[in-house]
This record gives sequence, structure tokens and C-alpha cells, in this order.
Amino acid sequence: MENTLVEPIDKIKFDGLGNDLFSIIPGIEMADEAPSVLANELNEKDFNKNWVIPNKPCLIKGAVKKWPAVQKFKSKDYWLSVCDNFEIKVYPHMNHNVWEVQKTDSEDISFHDAIERLFNNEDYILSIPSERVTNDNHFSELLKETPDFSFLSGSIKPRMYDQRRFFMYRRASTAWHYHNIDETLMCQISGAKKVALLPPSIPNPKEIMKFLNNERYLNGESLKNYMDLKPMVVTVQEGDALYIPPYWFHTVVPDDGEVGFTYAYCWKSPLHKFGDFSNFFVRQLYRDGLWPFKTVSLIMPFLGIYSGFLNVFRKMQKAFR
Repeated sequence: MENTLVEPIDKIKFDGLGNDLFSIIPGIEMADEAPSVLANELNEKDFNKNWVIPNKPCLIKGAVKKWPAVQKFKSKDYWLSVCDNFEIKVYPHMNHNVWEVQKTDSEDISFHDAIERLFNNEDYILSIPSERVTNDNHFSELLKETPDFSFLSGSIKPRMYDQRRFFMYRRASTAWHYHNIDETLMCQISGAKKVALLPPSIPNPKEIMKFLNNERYLNGESLKNYMDLKPMVVTVQEGDALYIPPYWFHTVVPDDGEVGFTYAYCWKSPLHKFGDFSNFFVRQLYRDGLWPFKTVSLIMPFLGIYSGFLNVFRKMQKAFR
């Protein structure tokens, strides 16, 4: 079985829109490094206490380095042998938020043709984004190569996102976005990525949310230079995982020109995170859930009351320790 990748065209830094995705943030050149921990020194109790419950991102070094996927996913023959040749959509550009922009120049081709193009370096940028991994779909074999984590219970299912999904790419960045429900581990199986993050406490959150979600930087618009957004930057190397909590805006940029595989693992957030009404993004979650009216709107008031109580109770516990 082939075990090596085709030599990339070149080694690059912040390719595609990478430079722009970082440089649109005032003060990005002074960004702090995200904190990091070693996977072999992390247990579930400490992971929840120090990172998940306080909603703080961290880089987990070596989180997936022992996964069989780290070696197997680098082989073109692996993909051709374990996956059927179904139709799939590919994109010759970065991953955008706005669908009208994202679908530009998309192609419907067979999965095996997509793998050939990806590994043969036929496209300068090629993206196969967000494919689900389940027991009964085309990618079920991947479950054998991506076991659970020593610091996280596999029994905690997500509320909205698929628990497991993966991204295949070459030189494809991902636009600024945030997750308003569910916790995420961004696991880097092949290749390296740089990630910039903004905390939920950013000033002028409504203005920044509209600017980033709608990708206004593509039209030449910019944020005000005096904004103190307190960005973080982290390099996620092969074998590492980045914990990305809800409400943290982030953008993801490949750090090289190699074939890359990123595996996203999600689980449901503690309920108190939906009760911090001082957080603009929590309030936005309820606004989105209540209007326009839909079935889920019926439970939003009850969720707000219960999670609000949990959030106050947690703060009282913390104050009296």
C-alpha cells in the first residue's frame, strides 16, 4: 500500500485568503498564544474543570498522534479501498460562510476522482469540507482508525452538530465563524494549521458578528484599528487537537501545501453555558431560536430559565470557595 504523499508544489504560509483572514483583525500581530496541555497528562476531570466549564480554548498536544488514521489517511490507496465511489461536491477555493460565495465553481465528481485530484496535486486549492462519519454511511470504516479520547467520554452526544465529521483539503482556509451550540475538538490528522480565535467578550460584538459572518472583508471593508479584540493564535500540528468552546470566533488556515485531514469531534455543552445572559452570543442564540417562530421556539424560554439558574448557581459556588 502506498504510504507517501505526492510532493506538494511548494511549502506556503497563510495561502489563499490566509493573510487576509488574519490581518483583518486589529492587533493580530500582538496576539497571545493559546494555552496548551499535554494529552498524556490530561484527564477528563481536569479537562472539564479547567477548560470546558470555564469555556476556555486550549491546544492538546499529542491528542490523536497514536490514532491509526495519522498514518493510514496519508495513503491514497487507503481511501480508494475503504470508500465507495459515490458522487461528492468539491470546491477549488477556501470554505466560505455565505452559501452564494461558497458554491462558486463547485463541481460534482466521483469520490475516487476527488481523491486522485487531491493526492496528485492537480488543483492549487481543493476542498472537500464537512463530511459526516457514522456507522452507516460511506465513511463508516474511518471509525476504526479514529478511536475515542482518554480525557473525554465518548458517551456524551452533541445537541446539534454531527459527533464526527472530517475535512479533506489542500491549501483551503476556513472563514471566520463560531459555534453557538456544542463543544468541538479540532483534531489535526495530517498537515498543520494556524488558528486565530476571538473571545466572546469582544467589544461591539454585534458589529463584529455581522462583519465576520457576512465576510465583508471580501468587499474590501475593514474593522476599526482601535478595536481591542484580544485575539489568540495557535499552530495545530499533526497529532494535536484544539479545543474550541462555543461563542469563540475563529478562522483556520493551512500552514503548508500538503494534503490535509482535519477531524472534528463534538459533544453537548454544559447547560450553564446557555444561561450567561451577559454574553451577547447567548442572547443572540435565544433571539435566533425565538424568531422566526418554529417548534424549537417552544422550549427556548424553559431552557433560558433553567440554564440561567445553573449559571447563577455555578457563579455562587465559585464565589464561596
